[in-house]
Amino acid sequence: MKQSILNREISQRPDQVKLQGRILFLTEDPQLIKRQLAGADLAWDTQHPERNPKLRDDISTDEITPAHICFFFDETLGEFPYTGLKCGNETPIKRGDVKRGGFVASVSGKRRGKGSSREQSPYAEMSAGIKLVIAENIERIYKQNCQNLGVLTSTDFKLIDKIRRGEEIPLSQFTEGEDEITRQVIKYGGLFPFNVARLQRKVFLPPIDTKPRPMTIGEKIIACHMVEASGKIGVEAVKPGDTGFARTDLRFSHEYVTPMAAIFYEHYLGKDEPVNDAASILFFRDHLTFLDEVLSEEKRKMGLLDLATQLKLKQEDFAKSRGIRLHGELVDRKGSEGICHSIITETYALPGQLNVGSDSHTPHAGAVGCLAFGIGTTDVFNSWFTRDVRVKVPESVQVVIRGRRRDNVTA
Repeated sequence: MKQSILNREISQRPDQVKLQGRILFLTEDPQLIKRQLAGADLAWDTQHPERNPKLRDDISTDEITPAHICFFFDETLGEFPYTGLKCGNETPIKRGDVKRGGFVASVSGKRRGKGSSREQSPYAEMSAGIKLVIAENIERIYKQNCQNLGVLTSTDFKLIDKIRRGEEIPLSQFTEGEDEITRQVIKYGGLFPFNVARLQRKVFLPPIDTKPRPMTIGEKIIACHMVEASGKIGVEAVKPGDTGFARTDLRFSHEYVTPMAAIFYEHYLGKDEPVNDAASILFFRDHLTFLDEVLSEEKRKMGLLDLATQLKLKQEDFAKSRGIRLHGELVDRKGSEGICHSIITETYALPGQLNVGSDSHTPHAGAVGCLAFGIGTTDVFNSWFTRDVRVKVPESVQVVIRGRRRDNVTA
């Protein structure tokens, strides 16, 4: 694998970005959205924003790609962005509307991308032609997923006029205010090309020069797992805000995420490319085991049960071809071997480890004294060949509990 990565051609984005296409404004008024989908461009006054139609706030990833749409795990997702978007009592965007509309940018209000961390959402937007997301503010995980995929993000509404005038936009407008690693990820057009450049030593991780200091257990675990520019694992100390890549002890994913990560892996690295240290990777079949008992007739007619079966089969095939342990379905009765984050906590996690998984409940494993957190699809697939993940040392929060502790309450 190392040789195939080292021989790959990789380059940065141009210093100037030119986005050619229409802009889709996700407004509260469903009629305005329908007009845009029919071919009309919405007038927008960046000088007097109070004159503009009200944009939708709080657009969740479930509105960008409803849960059942996530049964798709390839570019077919480009048919579905915003099909769950509610405007009043309507969902005005139907399958294929965004892709047919020739939109290059999507604009909304506050808290864009809240809710589930599903990377299918920005991938669906990207596959439909969206190259830039503009919003008043953007939720952290959704924003990182966009950056990992190569979708640009901004809170600067002045870009609307520049796009419509066909002007070039300095790439620095999209990297301003980001940490050094994130800037490099944006410059290289995504996490995968950045990681290739990192392995080719075209980019170097910023050194962590934090002096020895009292640290929390979480900070100590991160410090022990940080990858130095030389490749050595472990640094003396870290502090909140330090960024870099940390070597993982365990990486796991379930059937909602593994297939899409596998598609990415095969596309970028090859059908037969082995993973880095298969023994520290685990797969789980736990989310959709009983789907046939709860799926509505309407969704069955959409072929979603067959799609869900493909998720299972793709995960099984990738696990077998790479020698990865799969906790699958029971053989003596219906059901799975267990829930991914529970099995990790009960069977695999050990004190002092750094573990990552595709499930938002991954931090449960912290109960046994390790550090565990959830990651997105692109992070999962990149970790399969780098064995590390991007981290930013978080701030610590002190919780003060007053009153008498009950006898059966423990840490």
